[in-house]
Amino acid sequence: MPELTTNTNALRQQVYDLRLRASRVQQELVEATDPARVEALLAEAGQIQAELAAAEQALETATAKSSESGVLLRTTSTDMGATTRGAATTKLEAIVRLRMEHVPTATCHLLSAEENPLVEIEVQNTDNRRRRVRVTSRVDQYSADAVTTIELNFRSKESVLHLPTFFPDQIRRVRELTRATLTVLVEDLEAKDVELHRSFPIWLLSRNTAPLAVRDPASGAWNDLSRYFGAFVTPNAPAVMKFLRNAARLHPDGRLSGYLSDVTSQVRALYGALRQDADIAYVNSIISFNPEESARGQRVRLPRESLRERQANCMDGTLLFASLLEAASLNPAIVIVPQHALVAWETAPDSDQWEYLETTMIGTNDFPEANDIGRRKAAFWAQQAQTTGRSSLFRRWPLRELRTRHGITPLE
Repeated sequence: MPELTTNTNALRQQVYDLRLRASRVQQELVEATDPARVEALLAEAGQIQAELAAAEQALETATAKSSESGVLLRTTSTDMGATTRGAATTKLEAIVRLRMEHVPTATCHLLSAEENPLVEIEVQNTDNRRRRVRVTSRVDQYSADAVTTIELNFRSKESVLHLPTFFPDQIRRVRELTRATLTVLVEDLEAKDVELHRSFPIWLLSRNTAPLAVRDPASGAWNDLSRYFGAFVTPNAPAVMKFLRNAARLHPDGRLSGYLSDVTSQVRALYGALRQDADIAYVNSIISFNPEESARGQRVRLPRESLRERQANCMDGTLLFASLLEAASLNPAIVIVPQHALVAWETAPDSDQWEYLETTMIGTNDFPEANDIGRRKAAFWAQQAQTTGRSSLFRRWPLRELRTRHGITPLE
């Protein structure tokens, strides 16, 4: 189908070009401090995002997934001219589908097999008698075995979702995009026979990569993982607590007491301490796509790393400021907008009223200016999300919600 291929390649080129345009505008937005200039650039960014959404939808349609999407192995298929074990011989058929091509190693311990499975194994019983089957999967050298035993009634089938538990010591060593091996074993317990035993290649994302989303190869859909940035907010890390004590000295009361006193003055004190003492240089690192086009993510530093290395991108600055706010007993939020991140804080307990800050301005502008620009960006993208119905344009994740409702705990 050469015409389809040509069309698909043209759409990929269009999407690529639009992402470059979006990155350029975002870089200009980071550097802009004049409100009128910010408003003009936001309008341009909104137009680009609309074009990008249309191009991505057209590309997804052109590369629509078939019924075999994500299938790694079907035991009734042929291999090298010979039919493998399957319904014709064992009365069992097994289908292995990959559900996550890139594993987010930093936060995989927080994921669940029900919401974010690594692999799906569907087993069908074509026999006229009940069968007991054991399904095992693991990522060789990196995880424990995930094991499920099922009983299949006459001519029934069942799907098993697995996300093996990864070994912390092993996964901590993954510092670059790493190839790994997924092994799947399906056994007939009554016949004491192996129905399927195969290995397949997968990718492990770097430990310092936090994905916004990963693609489900079986459906082609993107699974939003942006809330897991909350794991990188570390209010109890010693470096954060030490810096918080330094920041308290800049407050008129000499302490930070959360919602028991004026909130704005505490946020201003944190901003002032970061500007005076942290000496953090902001580097422009845009939230982008993984080269394999199946993960959207951002390289991130833990707050202690940002303080130690004295540099941060927009996400690093957001995570650092959110850590300080949470350590001060305030309720911060991570705000994700196209190719950028902001920090927010609830102005009063359970009020759902929020203020915003552009953390990339800490080294160059005073607090009211960074507050104003952050507010303008948040308002623009929130309006865009509401107008277009695309919630991905404005995602605000309150840390209190992430901790209590989603069980996302700090990485340290």
